[in-house]
Amino acid sequence: MTARDSARTVALDVLLRQEKEEAWVDRAFTAEATRARLDPRDRNLGAQLTYGTVKAQRLLDACVHELADRDPAKLDPTTRCIVRLGAFQLLLLDRIPPHAAVSTAVDLATIRRGKGGAGLVNALLRRVADGGRAWVDALPDVTVQDAALLRSYPDWIAELWEQAYGLDAAKGLMDAGNATPEVTFRVSTLRLGADERIAEEFARLDCALRTDDEVPSACIVDGSVDISATTAFRNGDLIPMSRSAQRIAPFLGPEPGMRVLDACAAPGGKSGHIADLLGGGQGLTCVERDPGRARALAETLARQGVVGCDLLPIDVFDLPADRTGYDRILVDAPCSGLGTIGSRPDVRWRRQPDDVERLVALQRGMVDFLVPRLAPGGVLVLSLCTLGTAESHAADAHPIDARLELRPDQGAGEGFVAMRLAAAS
Repeated sequence: MTARDSARTVALDVLLRQEKEEAWVDRAFTAEATRARLDPRDRNLGAQLTYGTVKAQRLLDACVHELADRDPAKLDPTTRCIVRLGAFQLLLLDRIPPHAAVSTAVDLATIRRGKGGAGLVNALLRRVADGGRAWVDALPDVTVQDAALLRSYPDWIAELWEQAYGLDAAKGLMDAGNATPEVTFRVSTLRLGADERIAEEFARLDCALRTDDEVPSACIVDGSVDISATTAFRNGDLIPMSRSAQRIAPFLGPEPGMRVLDACAAPGGKSGHIADLLGGGQGLTCVERDPGRARALAETLARQGVVGCDLLPIDVFDLPADRTGYDRILVDAPCSGLGTIGSRPDVRWRRQPDDVERLVALQRGMVDFLVPRLAPGGVLVLSLCTLGTAESHAADAHPIDARLELRPDQGAGEGFVAMRLAAAS
């Protein structure tokens, strides 16, 4: 088996974990690529195949159904994932020859499903290879439903975005979600010498770093690198965070000497950023109800150099009555996540319209519960990594001092909406 075949095997294993275990694709890929010990080049290929296949799932299935007269939903999971992986290469990648895409898919099917499975995969993908590109090129792009199929989104997400922003913007948001996400991180100012160590390591990796005037804390990587595999990540010198995510803590405005509550703290990127702005962990309280995530959060903050913060492994609604008088509260609440579709490709298929209504109720409940915990003149920020849903109005029962909306189609990185509420003095 060649290294290229290993990259395809990793992609297939991740797709199967998504199908059978409902694993999150980004986490599953990191685990599988590390287990396979892919080198950087083939790790990048594996990521492209995995993320691209998941994003294009609707379009790929529609093409196979139309040209090969076989509904992928009725295939067994392994065959379905192999066909999708091959169809993605045939339809949407230019640098892999069609014969290579078909033959490698057939090889995977032979190993996983035997000769019979391989014959079926070969027959289906030959049809896609013969007419797939022309079929895609002929698809209309007039209505929002046309746009959703062509860009491989559920209709309901495309329709939400059209209602919120208009058809052209909805197309732009879908296109942005299909683009390769930029690699961005924040440097921990609590680790002495982090800047120098990061610069040296990325120079060795031949990856240039650039900044964003609107997000001074952000470093954007020009080049292909797996952040989680760097020494700087393992040591806590850098923290992977989108440019949009790095705007939330400054929007909250913590300052040294303040008491700050991070009500939904895991995985810890924004918590660490708050600690940076506080000058350390003193005065910061982090809440995370899941025991495993709470342990991981503690390790993450310690690795970033955050010392002295208070970590409560409880549900935020169980916050003791004497925990009050906070100068700043961040509610980075569970949300539909539609602003992170670029980096979390399976979000578009996991979420359903009913989820939004449920999440809005939770977000409103959190805000209502925590506003009374503010000190006079304190500030609460509700931060959501989504766009165009009713969640954008989850805090409207309270006076909103300022609103921040960040859109990937306008160059902001990931999509976020944040609402800042100020308590009475």
